[in-house]
Amino acid sequence: MKQLANMRISSRLIFGFAIVLILATISTSVGLINARRNAEATSAMMEMPLAKERLVADWFVLTYSAIVRTSMIARSSDANLADTFKEAIAASVVSGSGIIKKIEPLLSSEDEKALFKEIIAARNKYQAAKELVMNTRKTGDAAAAEKAYKDVFEPASKAYADKVNALLAMQRKAIDQMAVDIDRSSTRGMQLMLLLGMLLVVISVVAVLIISRSITTPLKRALEVAKMVAAGDLTPTSRSRARMKSPN
Repeated sequence: MKQLANMRISSRLIFGFAIVLILATISTSVGLINARRNAEATSAMMEMPLAKERLVADWFVLTYSAIVRTSMIARSSDANLADTFKEAIAASVVSGSGIIKKIEPLLSSEDEKALFKEIIAARNKYQAAKELVMNTRKTGDAAAAEKAYKDVFEPASKAYADKVNALLAMQRKAIDQMAVDIDRSSTRGMQLMLLLGMLLVVISVVAVLIISRSITTPLKRALEVAKMVAAGDLTPTSRSRARMKSPN
């Protein structure tokens, strides 16, 4: 307070405005940094994780369709149905292989990589079971085809589809967690900005009160002395007050 009282009025005002400006700058900077972080987190979620989730979803749909198609062929009374879907089956295999090649480089966590290896192993068993069913069906032996379907293909296809679905669930869980983290970060940023805003208001009010008081109090004293001198009161105490320096 003594240092403030010794400052010029202009200096006091500059000091007060500087405090308010610094706090406003800090509050704005925090808000911009938080907004940038949220934008970067959202962008990261929209790039690799979402792209990976879509690829795995396509893989699951393709797998499910292939299982349904093979089941229909295995249990159909039409022995030529396998030849009818020959091109569709070949295209499905090519599409599945292409999706797998795209997914593998995107896997980052150890859990994803471990599950992916299990899926590939399950896929190989599934492909072998599918070939067995198709070849058996071509012989025209419906009973053997049905047995191959139930004993070999059905458990192999279920294991394969379940593992692909588990990988899909893993990707969606990761995206959901990222969304939660972004929401928490945004909430923390808003709370911090609110706190800084309230702090800015409080400090601004306190600074205004202190500065205004440091200006008005000396002026009131000087006015009292002037009134006493004008009234002819030149007592030693009055003369001492009269010699007070006027406020800057």
